[in-house]
Amino acid sequence: MPPLDVLAAPDHPDTARQATAERALLHTLRGHCDSPVAGYAGTHPTGELSLRAAVFTPDGKTVLNAHEWAGPLDPAGLGASVALLRPGARELIDTIPH
Repeated sequence: MPPLDVLAAPDHPDTARQATAERALLHTLRGHCDSPVAGYAGTHPTGELSLRAAVFTPDGKTVLNAHEWAGPLDPAGLGASVALLRPGARELIDTIPH
């Protein structure tokens, strides 16, 4: 088996920042495997990070959307901020049994 440092080497900074923002979104919302949550982070050519998120009711009739930009250095803060933009998102997640 290869050493762990070889597996860690192919890190891509933009991808790592995007994943951190998306994970912070889910963590802040206390989402679980069955949570109707969507998050998509992207990096603008200027280096700014964007996060779009949505929380749905199980029937899809209610959708809470949020979108925000952050500077290049704060992906976790962006995820937490987007999660808190839409009041009621946590309550929608709580309606899903898990």
